[in-house]
Amino acid sequence: MDSNCHRFFFVLGIGFYYLIDRTEDSIRPRYMETVEESVNDTAHLFASLVEDKISSLRNISEPNLLETQVFQILNPVFEKTKDRSLQAKIYSQTKTRVDLQIYVTDAKGIVIYDSEGYRKGLDYSRYNDVLLTLQGKYGARSSKLLDPEKEGAIFVAAPVFYKGKISAVLTVVKPKIALLPFIELAKEKFWQISIFVAVVISLVFTILAYLVFHPIRRLSRYVSELRSGNRPSFPKIGIKEIGELGREMDGLIRELEGKEYIENYIQTLTHEIKSPLSSILASAELLESNPERKQTLIGNIQTEGKRIQSIIEKLLDLSSLEGTWELEMEANINLFALADEIKSSFSDLSEKKNIRLEILGEPLFVKANRFFLTLALRNLIQNALEFSPSGSTVQIQTKEEEGVPVCTVLDEGEGIPGYALSKIFDRFYSLPRPDSGKKSSGLGLSFVKQVAVLHGAEIRVENRAGKGVSARFIFLGQLKL
Repeated sequence: MDSNCHRFFFVLGIGFYYLIDRTEDSIRPRYMETVEESVNDTAHLFASLVEDKISSLRNISEPNLLETQVFQILNPVFEKTKDRSLQAKIYSQTKTRVDLQIYVTDAKGIVIYDSEGYRKGLDYSRYNDVLLTLQGKYGARSSKLLDPEKEGAIFVAAPVFYKGKISAVLTVVKPKIALLPFIELAKEKFWQISIFVAVVISLVFTILAYLVFHPIRRLSRYVSELRSGNRPSFPKIGIKEIGELGREMDGLIRELEGKEYIENYIQTLTHEIKSPLSSILASAELLESNPERKQTLIGNIQTEGKRIQSIIEKLLDLSSLEGTWELEMEANINLFALADEIKSSFSDLSEKKNIRLEILGEPLFVKANRFFLTLALRNLIQNALEFSPSGSTVQIQTKEEEGVPVCTVLDEGEGIPGYALSKIFDRFYSLPRPDSGKKSSGLGLSFVKQVAVLHGAEIRVENRAGKGVSARFIFLGQLKL
């Protein structure tokens, strides 16, 4: 994936971690709230028990009467409970003893009973559990215990009524240390589930991102290939909407390119024909006034006419290619046999220029369009013959290089000037021929490049070490068949 996806994953990860961290922080208070709710029920149960026992007394204001009654009601229960041995398997934790504590205060907030013993006689009237309950409100607090361990606990109180008035406050104490293993276990399970969910979300998002972005990247590469002048086939895109968008873009590009293509060719054709046409018209006018120059002027008219004919033929060949996006390919074309066939067609020209034309190599089979490949190789061989001096050799080679078939045309001419190397594939760019000093249409190598592009091949024209030029038609991506 690209950097935007990486940034998205980073931001998503930070946000997800923040959410998980905040949620984890809320586990402890939520757990305490749940425990507080059950402790509240317990406090009211014990308060109701005490209420029921003292309701039959005539007057609890007698000294120590309330204290004695509460002691007789609660102490036997807690003494027996302390002697009980538990083996309660609660999830992964084993509970071995009851850890609830209870203390009772009178209407003034003085502790008259304590299941642990150390609170009796203390004034708890300012603690929220007692203070608020005596005011008729919900009394609860969370604070340290006063035993040596100094552990925290939840204190929840319930009023004890006698004849419609609050005569005592009963507080149930739940030490937090007993809750910590359950809280830690809940946090551990929460993180396990969160990590699992995060992994699943990441996998799902990665798959979705791949399914969405992969077609977009293929479409982007397709457009890049078009901009670079290549003729790629439209990629197969699985997502209907993106595929439709791509096809609309493809149609628009082709329409725009078609309009630009026509405009360019009208301009270039007009420009290139203007010069020889002017020469023909000038020769025709001079022919009337200078009959003695008849042969020279007629020869000039014929030469310029042939030049116009050559430009039109080359333009027609090139336009037929540049308006084409795909070629019909034929498998198993023998590259060596095709090159030998083309070589034979140049026997008259090579004999006339006294140039030895030879072919070396081995049978290589390629997948190609025979017609356009023949025209491309003919252009390369014709260029080599036109720029080669008399008595030299033009060699055609077919061989395998680094696993791919290559057809190479080598000449022994003067080579390509440095300033022209970057322009040789431009339309209408041409160098003067050594023997005549005249330029060609400048469309041959442009045509060869288009043929190479449509074959998924590459054309490399370079100066040879020492003397001459090497023109290599490389069938990239085609293994030797």
